[in-house]
Amino acid sequence: MSHDDARPPSPGAVVPEERPPEPVRTAGQARAVLARLLADAEHPGGQVLASAQLAVTELIANALRHGGGLTCFDARLGPCGTELVVDVEDGDDRHPVAQPPHGRDPAAAGGRGWAIVQALAATCRIDPLPGGGKRIRVTFAL
Repeated sequence: MSHDDARPPSPGAVVPEERPPEPVRTAGQARAVLARLLADAEHPGGQVLASAQLAVTELIANALRHGGGLTCFDARLGPCGTELVVDVEDGDDRHPVAQPPHGRDPAAAGGRGWAIVQALAATCRIDPLPGGGKRIRVTFAL
């Protein structure tokens, strides 16, 4: 049967059930989503994929560590297909803060994630969510 054929399946035929994708809960899952998205769009990935994956890893780590947990992750191509758009949501209203590089112990753990995200992404935007929390939207030029 072709994809254009609108006939219903024959009686007794097994029809595969369409299931929505599982929600992203980890940075590893988010990195895989980005890789699939760019591969499906026949984009070579390369530096854009590496930058997006690193930024998303930092955003999700921040959501888990400081934002009360990851509440939503979404990735898609922009309307013209010229950018990758990524949304990460968490339950905390506080905005991330980039730690100044001077005056801090270079061996100290943490405090660099937001600065890394800002350096890698073409744009970064933070919007409050109606029920509390925030959405961080980052874009990457393709």
